[in-house]
Amino acid sequence: MATPAGRPPQQAQPLSVDFEALSYISSLVEAFQAFDSDNDGLVTAPELRGLLASLGLDKPEHEVRDMLARADADRDGKLSVEELLDVMNAGELGLGALGALLQSAVPSLESAAGPDGVLGADELARLLSVMGTASVEDCMEIIACMDGDGDGAMSVEEFRLMAHLL
Repeated sequence: MATPAGRPPQQAQPLSVDFEALSYISSLVEAFQAFDSDNDGLVTAPELRGLLASLGLDKPEHEVRDMLARADADRDGKLSVEELLDVMNAGELGLGALGALLQSAVPSLESAAGPDGVLGADELARLLSVMGTASVEDCMEIIACMDGDGDGAMSVEEFRLMAHLL
């Protein structure tokens, strides 16, 4: 079988991925999106308090305001998903190499997605394994970690966001 570029497929290399860390980051992103009530990509202090409570971190209002003030790098009074991941120390989890891999796969995934922009775990696994960057098992695990609703699929937009955030 040849790759889309006409090259023979490479042998898949095992990924060194902490899937628990990937699941953690994915759950933070999902929680953020759930509490971003106006879908502007930012959460206010009340939304942040609800988000933290959903994660089992029930904080008083003044602590949430202080947390937001410390994490609000651009000083707009709201928290972006990137700022949330920074404050939750997600950058220290060492998933940058996975992020680079996923970002390199985005163009291929865009062309493989159906008309609804959705990719199944099978498509992701096939594309990444053909690129020689991950085994089918690793790809299935990646999707399982990032698939919040458990339907075995992700939109290209969700995939792009996660690739960017890692």
